[in-house]
Amino acid sequence: MAVSVPFHIIAHRGASAYAPENTMAAFQLAAEMGINEIETDVGYTSDGCLILFHDNSLDRTTNGSGSSEGLTLAELKQLDAGSWGMKPMPADSSEPPVSWTRDYAGEQLITLDELLDEFGDRFIYHIEIKRPAPGLVGDVLAAARERDILDSVYISTINDLDSILEAKSLEPGIKTEWSPVERLKTDGPGTVREAASYGITMFVFNSGNVDADLVQLAHDLGMDTRSSGIKNRQQMIESVEAGCNGMTINWPDWLIDYMKTRNR
Repeated sequence: MAVSVPFHIIAHRGASAYAPENTMAAFQLAAEMGINEIETDVGYTSDGCLILFHDNSLDRTTNGSGSSEGLTLAELKQLDAGSWGMKPMPADSSEPPVSWTRDYAGEQLITLDELLDEFGDRFIYHIEIKRPAPGLVGDVLAAARERDILDSVYISTINDLDSILEAKSLEPGIKTEWSPVERLKTDGPGTVREAASYGITMFVFNSGNVDADLVQLAHDLGMDTRSSGIKNRQQMIESVEAGCNGMTINWPDWLIDYMKTRNR
């Protein structure tokens, strides 16, 4: 199946196979690789700052514990978010292995403001509303609006349709992407059509539910498609060959090389 162009190569939480996820180092490395699009996760700190953090708990990727929402930004800035990759991964971990390029001990968590100030319009930003909260979507949009980069932002969710609709109501022209994991389990074609009816920009599959017929349906209905949750090269290849024209991946260099080879 032909892949639509352009193909969105999106560094997942930055180049997170090689540097600590959602830190400035990971995004800087993505930029050095020539990546134009990055994905990140946003939520509130206890004092209302927009912190970039994925997990429900600080335990896996910092030397802290508890939730990021339970600490102030100043407290979160005291944590080491750069040493965890030097430790063995738990045997039952669902996360892909890391192979960091250097010692990142002492790397800090960062805010959305810091990310946008550092890179401006250098990136297209796929910003996942990780833990929905009153005001969060509006604050993310405001941060982009203040820097005049709304055209470079996607608002993204997993399952959560309310945040997508809120974003579109606040900023009708904003690009959106939706990963309706639960709905796809019961009605794949109906879910794709539902997404199109809401004006979703990009329909998001994962490595466990990507389906060539549904990908084609999404394209026919005017949506881009991307895959996520890629844990190895085989899943990467399968998603491309299913017709997706985008992917979030911890190893963006793999995808760069594969697409170059494929396009030859």
